[in-house]
Amino acid sequence: MRSLPDAAALLKIARDGLLNELLPHLPKEHHYTALMAANALAISMREISADDGQHKAEAALLHELYGQAAADEGVDAFAAHLARDFRAGRFDDRLNDAGELLMAEVRARLSISNPKYLKQAGLN
Repeated sequence: MRSLPDAAALLKIARDGLLNELLPHLPKEHHYTALMAANALAISMREISADDGQHKAEAALLHELYGQAAADEGVDAFAAHLARDFRAGRFDDRLNDAGELLMAEVRARLSISNPKYLKQAGLN
């Protein structure tokens, strides 16, 4: 059984305290650093809370491109392999499939690092 609050909630409490209680009392020359720390906390919260659906979709697309080898090694292990294959032109005849995989990766990363941009760009 998990204890409450969970990690994402603790990060939110820390971020809110930093922004609402500490930042107003910091000298102006320290605001940028405090805001960067608050942004890092927000990214960490989203990463912890991230939906596993994007990872599963990416894994399914990798399986389509590489078969069982991708499923056995995992998505992260296949990233370098995929990049080498792109450079070598191995997907020139399957650009739509490979492009779909790359867009899934871009969406997954942006949903954590910069969800506002994801929405503005119409990629969500």
